[in-house]
Formats: sequence, C-alpha cells, structure tokens
Amino acid sequence: MKIVRVAKKDENNVIVYLDNDEKLFLSYEVFLKNGLRKNIEIPDGHFELLIEENQKHYIKKRAYSYIARRHHSAFEIRTKLRRKKYDDKLIEGVITELVEGGYLNDEEFSEIFADENIRLKLWGRNKIKAELMKRGVNSAVIDIVLSKKFPEGNDVGNAIELVRKKYRLLKDRTPDEMKLKQKLYTFLSSRGYDYASCKEAVNVVINESAIE
Repeated sequence: MKIVRVAKKDENNVIVYLDNDEKLFLSYEVFLKNGLRKNIEIPDGHFELLIEENQKHYIKKRAYSYIARRHHSAFEIRTKLRRKKYDDKLIEGVITELVEGGYLNDEEFSEIFADENIRLKLWGRNKIKAELMKRGVNSAVIDIVLSKKFPEGNDVGNAIELVRKKYRLLKDRTPDEMKLKQKLYTFLSSRGYDYASCKEAVNVVINESAIE
C-alpha cells in the first residue's frame, strides 16, 4: 500500500489516504515517528501495527492526563483505562511503560497517600491499610509504607484530637457514659485505630471533661 495523500484532520491528527482507497487516522506524533509521508510504501502487516501504535498513543495520553491531576496507583490507572473500553493488552503495555519510566510507583503513591490522610484526616494505621488495599497496592508495599509511617504504632495524639471533636458533638446527646464511650470507640475504630489506642484516647478525653 502506498500513501497517496496526507491531510490535516485537526491540530493533533492527520488522515493518511492510501492507494487502495483505505484511510488511516493517526496522531501527528505517530505519523512523524514512523517517517510517513506521501508516496511512501507501507509494508504488508504494518497497517495493523500503525493502528495499534496509534491506539496505544491515545491510551498513554489518557493515562498521563490522570496522573497529572493527582498521584495514582497502577491499579487505579488500569481501572480507569478499562472503563474507557481500551484493549487490555494495550493497557498492560502502557502500564508497564509508565512503571518503567517512573510515572507510576506504588510505594511512592502509598507514602504520599498515607502522609496526606494522616495529616489532614488523622487516619490511623488500619484505615490507611484498608484504603491502600482498595487501590490495589501490593501487601508487601503496604507493609513497607506502614512501617515507615507508624514505626511505634498509631499516633495516640491524633486519636485524642479526633475524640475531642467527636466528644463535643455527642456529649449532650448521649448522657449515658458507657454508651458515649462505645460510640467514641466505634468512631475511632472506623478511622483506623486499634482497641488499645481507642481506649487510651477515649479515657484521656473523658478524664479531661471530668476536670472541667
């Protein structure tokens, strides 16, 4: 097949007309990368490769747009690309390239995710672990990140801060102290704190209120 004409489709794409009346819609980048121009012969079998390369180009472009908005795990990017109905084989090829190029790094993503949610939401260890698992991060990577962020277990100071806020909301509505404690335990547990951390934090806040 020979290229008989090339026309600009828009800013980023061209239409390649062939001598067998077929047309190729290619990104300008793929067109240039393959050295295509008028009167160039496209070898047998290369037509399909160009289509595949063009599809991969747009999958990668879509992936970059996701990454530009915020950090993602590889699983999240894969899931979003699959929702766009792209070919699974091409998606995996793009994911591999992004990982090898350093654009996707699950350990780096997990550290940033943990830092943000510990600082802004005061999440505990178990909540961070559960949310990273939802995002498809490997358990070995999660263990590494948790050992860095919680070297001595949960930050009881963060738990106390959370309980103080919740206590102010619940104390007038829950006069029974045992029920109040149970609600505070349940609340802290939902934020990722273990029983020992919950008990210590709740006792501190209850004792503070008794002194006031």
